Amino acid sequence: MSSLKWSIPQLSALALATSLGIFAQTPDSRIPAEQAARAAPVLTIYFENDTFTGTDQHYTNGLKISWLSTDLVDWGQVGWRKNMVGLLPFVNRPDGQKRIGFAVGQNMYAPRNIEVSNPDPNDRPYAGWTYLELAFVSKTESIADILSLQVGLIGPHSLAEDSQRIVHKWTASAKPRGWDYQLRDEVGVNLVYERRWRLYARALYQILGIDLVPHAGASLGNVQTYANAGGTLRLGINLPSDFGVQLARPGSVGGTPTDDLDPRVALHRNFSLFVFGAVDGRGVARDIFLDGNTFRDSRSVNKEPFVADISAGLGLIAGRWQATYTQVRRTREFKTQQGNYDQFGSVTLSCAF
Repeated sequence: MSSLKWSIPQLSALALATSLGIFAQTPDSRIPAEQAARAAPVLTIYFENDTFTGTDQHYTNGLKISWLSTDLVDWGQVGWRKNMVGLLPFVNRPDGQKRIGFAVGQNMYAPRNIEVSNPDPNDRPYAGWTYLELAFVSKTESIADILSLQVGLIGPHSLAEDSQRIVHKWTASAKPRGWDYQLRDEVGVNLVYERRWRLYARALYQILGIDLVPHAGASLGNVQTYANAGGTLRLGINLPSDFGVQLARPGSVGGTPTDDLDPRVALHRNFSLFVFGAVDGRGVARDIFLDGNTFRDSRSVNKEPFVADISAGLGLIAGRWQATYTQVRRTREFKTQQGNYDQFGSVTLSCAF
């Protein structure tokens, strides 16, 4: 039986966080352009698990909590801030909004059969990844650039083993017995860049709308090195003026309103209902969760050089709150993987304060 794999610290952070669209059109002259949008920070909780698809294998759990600041119009303009931000590409351009994001997350990976003490060496090895993420975001109504740095721990000190064992015990699920063969302790670093576009945004009577959000980027690090590209197509009522629904992947730190027509901050429209479909393809040069530790011997499998995610879902906005559910189908990630794909569900809950 599959289960939700949260540790006590994760549950506490989630409880604390939970206690606390309309798109490129001609702005309403009665609303100061972007005033409310620029002043709205966003807190986002991502939860991903294969429980939603009835399995318990491979990428089996992901939890991420992110916060994206208000528009920092003065960042990098004086003193050391100007010198630091001036070195960063894209995020110090004079037009558009500039924001900084912070996130903490944990990913968990396991083989197909978790009940054997010595897992199949041809299956994905056990691994955990717990990390902090710092992101810089610069965006206009049509382009968003995200530059982020992830730093964390892989291995026993990621505490992924403890998370799975505790929750499986609470839920009377199968006991995972093969964590002695997980990847060894290693400090992980990812430097990630991604650009997103809103190339097409149209509305019928400023209510029923459609938009297209392509993206392209890359990650460089000992954890994951890849180049990726894809896009999201949305259709619905009062679409939000952001850059689409995201999974809990590198560079995802939530989406803030771009203008004051976004239903999370608009004066006269505070509801949105939409459906979406998305695709993301990655050319993979390194994936530590398949390739194994960088400097130590560990379990490993031969990875596939190209992996794609195909997803579809539903989003709802009520006031300043947004909730989405995404069903994801991921193609084979390693040569000896049984089956042609894995599936998992992704839930996000966010609030624009």
